Amino acid sequence: MVATIRWLTQAGTHTEDNRDAFAHATQARASVYLVADGSSSHPRSGEQAQALLNELTIGFSQLPMAELNAEQLADAMLRLIARSHQMLRDDFPLAACSYLVLCLLPDTAFTVHEGDCCLGAIEHDGEIRWLSAVHCAPNWLGDLTHAQIARASSRHTLTRCFSARRTSSPEINYWPARPNQHWLLASDGFWAGLCAQRQQTFLRDGHLPAPPTDDDISCLSVITPPT
Repeated sequence: MVATIRWLTQAGTHTEDNRDAFAHATQARASVYLVADGSSSHPRSGEQAQALLNELTIGFSQLPMAELNAEQLADAMLRLIARSHQMLRDDFPLAACSYLVLCLLPDTAFTVHEGDCCLGAIEHDGEIRWLSAVHCAPNWLGDLTHAQIARASSRHTLTRCFSARRTSSPEINYWPARPNQHWLLASDGFWAGLCAQRQQTFLRDGHLPAPPTDDDISCLSVITPPT
């Protein structure tokens, strides 16, 4: 399934480098779309985020896709993440990042994520409906809305992330897939740092006149083809 994609990103002011990254890869039966957000508090986290996405896209392209159903493909992605965790730990001992992987197959979709990158669906009226959970301290029960989390001062304390200093603990979710669906994969600089009006401006223009947040602002738009 080949989708139309658009990567929008704008650097914040907290770090000299933009630590958000994206990647995608397609095989005959499936496509993956990935975003990662390197921590602004730990050195080389932007490099780690990009290295993780590189490892996952290369690994995905080598999978025997014709032999795998959705559940088997999800398990294969978990193994790729675990392998990447082992491979990158020595190169990035202090770094940390959040990531989100969206995999689209002809009849279903699933996500794998750790941290505070979030999956959304853009409705026909343009409103964003956030779908995935945020792995952060205020949401330890998993019962808060994204708007509630965005207002919490402790939301930057993550309960899950990709880091050599932590055991990797990805969350998998399955989602209905339909033609002409508009997915949005966003870093917290987008979903939590911007109000709804500024989110729409960013989606329309691809940038803001000035970053209203210290954090990098990024999102990956993925639109599946019509039937």
